[in-house]
Amino acid sequence: MRFYKRLMPVKVISFDLDDTLYDNVPVITAAEAWLLQALKHHSSASTLLDANNLADIKRQILALEPELSHDVSALRLRVLTQGLRQQGVADIEACTLANEFYQGFLTERGKIEVPQISHRVLTELGQRYQLAVITNGNLPLEHTALAPYFKTVLRAGIDGRMKPAADMFDLLAQQMGVQVSEILHIGDHINTDVLGAVHAGCQAIWLNDQGRSACDLQCLPHVELERLEQMLELL
Repeated sequence: MRFYKRLMPVKVISFDLDDTLYDNVPVITAAEAWLLQALKHHSSASTLLDANNLADIKRQILALEPELSHDVSALRLRVLTQGLRQQGVADIEACTLANEFYQGFLTERGKIEVPQISHRVLTELGQRYQLAVITNGNLPLEHTALAPYFKTVLRAGIDGRMKPAADMFDLLAQQMGVQVSEILHIGDHINTDVLGAVHAGCQAIWLNDQGRSACDLQCLPHVELERLEQMLELL
């Protein structure tokens, strides 16, 4: 545990999700693999729709509509719809199929394994603080074991621009009736979580459980932790 700045009184603790409360890499890898297989085996979708094709379509869409970069759900739906259209699927059917494929992807996306230590940390902190989620991702939280811990969940796209933009931090302060400085945000990402929270005026904890060098930081968090459970020592 390393201290860079003095912690001030906290009323709300906001959590990043992916790679903070669970290991996201195997989950997203499996979900992406499921999606490609689903596209490959569907009668209306050509096997030409592979990862490279979808990546090219994504780049093309973002070049025309860069604001979609802040909404991963809307962007993925657009990519799938456009990809199906390019394979000769009619517009209405392409939209319907894209939604079906996306819902299937979300089902796979929600198959996370929440470590016991995350349950313990959230249970104990939830007895003393208001807990919230601020995420750039599209995890269907309501269908996971994490759902009971959070009444307030802010997602990029529907609730503002992606972190490190200040939108969701500001919105959380408004919804909770607190000052942004009374929010303590914890996450693993040095840019979206640490930089985003600090620049928004929140307090920040960097969960550095991968042993990254502090030289990578663009700005200092208030505290750096090596393990999530250290939050129980800190607060």
